[in-house]
Amino acid sequence: MGEFAVLGSPIAHSLSPQLHTAAAAAIGLTDFRYGRIEVQEAGLEALLDSHPALAGLSLTMPLKRRLLELAGARGWQVDADALATGGGNTLLRPPEGPVDVLNTDVAGIVEAITEALAERGAAAAPWSDAADVLGAGATAGSALVAAARLGIAHVRLFVRDRTRAGDARGVAESLGLTASVCDLPDWVPGERGLTLSTLPAGALDADRLPYRSSLEGLFFDVAYAASAAPVHRALADRGAIVVDGGRMLLHQAVEQHVRFARLAGLDESLAEQARPTIRDAMDAVLRSR
Repeated sequence: MGEFAVLGSPIAHSLSPQLHTAAAAAIGLTDFRYGRIEVQEAGLEALLDSHPALAGLSLTMPLKRRLLELAGARGWQVDADALATGGGNTLLRPPEGPVDVLNTDVAGIVEAITEALAERGAAAAPWSDAADVLGAGATAGSALVAAARLGIAHVRLFVRDRTRAGDARGVAESLGLTASVCDLPDWVPGERGLTLSTLPAGALDADRLPYRSSLEGLFFDVAYAASAAPVHRALADRGAIVVDGGRMLLHQAVEQHVRFARLAGLDESLAEQARPTIRDAMDAVLRSR
């Protein structure tokens, strides 16, 4: 069956063990074990080499770009979203056959936004072809690919340090998007119909944002910690559709677990058929927080 875990630093706060354990139980994988391992970029290669039994891995910050570097050096297969974003969040190491690197964050963002619009009964997306992306780290790449998939053609990248915006701008341009780089303090909520924030929780100060009295559009935030809640409440109170990172976490984890279930011995077709059960089990964990 192999072992499963989430890697990153810091990692103690990760909900991935609860999500994947609940999903495995729901679909009858009684021997499934999923843990947490604290590891920095410099230690990723050594950890993988010293733990060959780790078959299915979720990777969070700061490991996503490092995983792509290792994939290139070792000839691992890399899916289209990981290639486009320059970062992977899933590593699959079956006992036989090729090693695969995936990026399920893109699907997680798109599914979270699509779900929110459906719950609001929105007949059409509340944006045209432009969006704001906050942040320029590895997850910004996933946000940009998701934006392109949602019909966006023009993006403004709001960053804290312009010298670190090159990778994100490169991803945007590789997707055929036009991109401009702006200073994060200049971001005004509601100037664009779609905002994708990839900033750490608490990076935005709810008391310092230049709010408009009434907002339309959708604000997606990868953060779901309590420190992000004041900004979310302020935007929702002014009419914005707010989607926190818990929904992305759910949908990207579902994509992972379908693949993990196959590594754990479940037939490929049965793993796909189990997708709704996996989603419901994980959703129950998140809603009980």
